[in-house]
Amino acid sequence: MQRPSFSFRQAQSAFDIISILQSTESERLGEAYGRDLAEMVQGTAYRFENEASSKCYEALASAALDSTEDAELAVAVLVANDLQRGLWSGDAREFGEAAVERIQGSSPKLRSAILRGLDVLEDFELRYEPANYLLPSISRLTRPKEEILPKLRHIARGMDPRTRQNVAAADYGYRTEEYLEALNDVLSSEDCRFPKGESMSPSEVVNLVAYVRDTPGFVSCTALLLANAIPTLNEKEWFAFRWEELAVDYNALPDSVRGPILAGIRYLYEADKNFLWYSERKDWDPVQNSESMILPVDLKD
Repeated sequence: MQRPSFSFRQAQSAFDIISILQSTESERLGEAYGRDLAEMVQGTAYRFENEASSKCYEALASAALDSTEDAELAVAVLVANDLQRGLWSGDAREFGEAAVERIQGSSPKLRSAILRGLDVLEDFELRYEPANYLLPSISRLTRPKEEILPKLRHIARGMDPRTRQNVAAADYGYRTEEYLEALNDVLSSEDCRFPKGESMSPSEVVNLVAYVRDTPGFVSCTALLLANAIPTLNEKEWFAFRWEELAVDYNALPDSVRGPILAGIRYLYEADKNFLWYSERKDWDPVQNSESMILPVDLKD
């Protein structure tokens, strides 16, 4: 069965559910619905691809509709299938509504991933009335920004004097000393926010450095941009096009900095429904191009 074309948000939502089911819920899925069923859906990345899967689909659909114990796992598989346009897709919303109490009681990570997936399916429906999201009052965030921002600021402030000088000179040496003073002021401030109004801002040179992976200061400048993008929900649109171009580079960053940076980008994706909504890339795929998806990370203390 040929895989469909994916939008970024469709692919990312499916990828998030697949990752959770494979990493933390795989064993429970087998215990709840049988090892054969679990292995079947895991083997196709939770997408029903042939008629031989009909009994598997029926078992999960019945569990969701009856809101049985572990029904949230069934809903997760069914939402992942819908996002990937597998066989018998189209009823994910109905399954979610039937098992809404189970979804509410599931782990925060699984619950938010299911709801994000249902949101995407709702957004892609052709309709004249406003979108009707399931459990709209429940957060879709993996983690709050308050857990992410201090770590990003710490990375940004780790920029040594020589790197700061190089960053300040990134615009072909134009106004280097002024940029350096402004950069030092931002990094010494409590929130590392760029100044507003007529004040000299280092955002221009920080932007330049944060666009080229091999440039000294790339990681620190990326963290500094994120520390400014998150409070304004990417108001300057710094990171949508960056993710299109630099996703593989971000995912390959050293462990010491990758977690906060990916967590920051994930926050923008989860909190802003317009993040990469209009991407024209044609190769988004949660399975065949997973290196372009925002990988899940843990934030260490």
